[in-house]
Amino acid sequence: MGISRIDAVEANIAARRNGSDIAAELIVAGLLTERRYGECLAAQLALRFDTIGEDDRILGGADLLGRPPPRLVKVCNDRLNARLFVCPTIESLDAFAAYLARLPEMRSMTRITTRSVAAQALDRQTMAERYRAARASLSAETPQLSARTAIEPLQAAFFVAALVATALGLWFLPGWTWAIGHGAGTVFFMACLAIRIPAAIAPRSEPVSATDLPAPGVLEEGWQGVPVYSVLVALHNETAMVPKLVAALEALDWPKTRLDVKLVCEADDEATSAAVSRAIAGKPQFSLVLVPPGAPRTKPKALNHALPLAHGEFLVLYDAEDEPDPGQLREAYLRFRTGPANLACLQAPLVVTNGEAHWLSALFAMEYAALFRRLLPWLARKGLPVPLGGTSNHFVRESLVAIGGWDSHNVTEDADLGIRFHRAGYRIGTLTLPTFEHAPERWHVWHCQRTRWMKGWFVTYLLHMRRPLKLTNELGIGTMLAFQLMFLGMLVSSLAHPLLLGLVAIQFGAIALGFASFRDLGPLTAIDLLNVAAAYALFVVLAVQGLASAETKPPRRRYLLLPAYWVLLAFASGRAFLQLLIAPHKWEKTPHGIDSRAHSHDHRYRIEPFFGEAFPLAVDAVGADRLISGPSTQPLAAAPWPFSAPLQDARVHAR
Repeated sequence: MGISRIDAVEANIAARRNGSDIAAELIVAGLLTERRYGECLAAQLALRFDTIGEDDRILGGADLLGRPPPRLVKVCNDRLNARLFVCPTIESLDAFAAYLARLPEMRSMTRITTRSVAAQALDRQTMAERYRAARASLSAETPQLSARTAIEPLQAAFFVAALVATALGLWFLPGWTWAIGHGAGTVFFMACLAIRIPAAIAPRSEPVSATDLPAPGVLEEGWQGVPVYSVLVALHNETAMVPKLVAALEALDWPKTRLDVKLVCEADDEATSAAVSRAIAGKPQFSLVLVPPGAPRTKPKALNHALPLAHGEFLVLYDAEDEPDPGQLREAYLRFRTGPANLACLQAPLVVTNGEAHWLSALFAMEYAALFRRLLPWLARKGLPVPLGGTSNHFVRESLVAIGGWDSHNVTEDADLGIRFHRAGYRIGTLTLPTFEHAPERWHVWHCQRTRWMKGWFVTYLLHMRRPLKLTNELGIGTMLAFQLMFLGMLVSSLAHPLLLGLVAIQFGAIALGFASFRDLGPLTAIDLLNVAAAYALFVVLAVQGLASAETKPPRRRYLLLPAYWVLLAFASGRAFLQLLIAPHKWEKTPHGIDSRAHSHDHRYRIEPFFGEAFPLAVDAVGADRLISGPSTQPLAAAPWPFSAPLQDARVHAR
């Protein structure tokens, strides 16, 4: 087969270190194909090499979900012909040959296949059931936590009553109504600012380096190899992004034999699925998962459809345009292994790479820096609910499955997931190694994306407030107050910001025109001015603190456009509220690449993201960097040499 002795020894060492098998290491190294390996096994064992047909029914297929691709599959077709499809490892070849020798009658029904063929057959057979479950998601078993119904009748009645009461108050008692509403709103906005002050004065978490990370074998006894890490990416109309995405995922510093990458596409998006098939050809750690078309057309539905096929102990979610730091999985692994038992999720910081290109992307970059580098880490350290970002979420897969996965009907499934984790008793942490993204530079793209985000926050707040007493009991009074300030505070302040600016502008306009003096400013107006100034100042402080020195920083003159940016946010929030009433499940897809750029030929788009010195991009096969290596469970001398005939007789010893 053209496998040299050196390649075989290195594959053996890698297999012992990673907890995989020799053939898997040779296949990911490009020294062997799955089909060639299967054909050689079939020739050695005198069995037929075959694929699992369309009419073959896998027995117990549902029980195989969530597990590594099966090496033994029992099938039965419409004619009741039973067959056994197997893909033994080199290490188990002797035992399997002995089994066939003891039971020669099994030869007629036994076929050799590849693990990819078995995985594809399992995907095909379970597709309909997985799709039905993904469409229903939480609405099937926990409808009170599902956004399938965005607003419950009782909530709608409450809001209508509040609007009627406000209108009557303004009609009959305008002075009192305005004073009470203005005063309550002012105090509420001050409280929303107050919760961010501790985040601004908290010490910043420094990025980890390779020397900070001990080998996994040091962290736990009974080391059995590197755990499998699943990666999910949902793509829709992302043909141009596929090659760059696959390259970024290939750069992840994790053994390829322990990666389980699922690229999830809509079945009717033929262009993207074809691009994925081309890009992942010959890369066994990648697989394409097709989602049948149908409502709701949302990212969480696609993820729920693919989740049962993922078999990693850990799972990370990325977007099509993401370029994660290669060491991000390693940092997450360390945090999970050394963190508390109820640590279910880790959020990596998102960093905008085109902050210098346009004023919209500049303010977007500042938002991300303030949120992911300052506010969310502080919330996590204090044990408060963390509204997740829509990408770079690292999960303990069992914990994600335990709470029902994503809500297929929520257009901000990330923020909802963070609250549901907290309600279920889990905790969320943050990472320091980032994921690089490209922010929208066009108003329409930004506006539609922000509308979806704000609509999702409205929906998430409403569904968790359906049973406020139960929510308070699950969160505790203090955490419940923090939830109100984070969610309701952001929603109300985004809608009210133009009003607040208008009130201040009217007062100062009257002074400038001579109709009033500074003495005429009431205490509420002074507090309004303080609120506005403090909001801008606090945002800038958090953003400047969050922008890492090694990353691109927007020009400081962009800070002056913050009031205009927040007014645009108010328009998006108003549109989101209208969509909440008429189209709560509408998913406005954010285009990536050229479609989101203000000037598609700008030379700055050639800039590659900065990954820094935290981790090397590659590790030598026997290298000294031992984070993902550990003591072998068996001596290396036990490794077999499988590539001469007969396979079970020849051995090589790695000395």
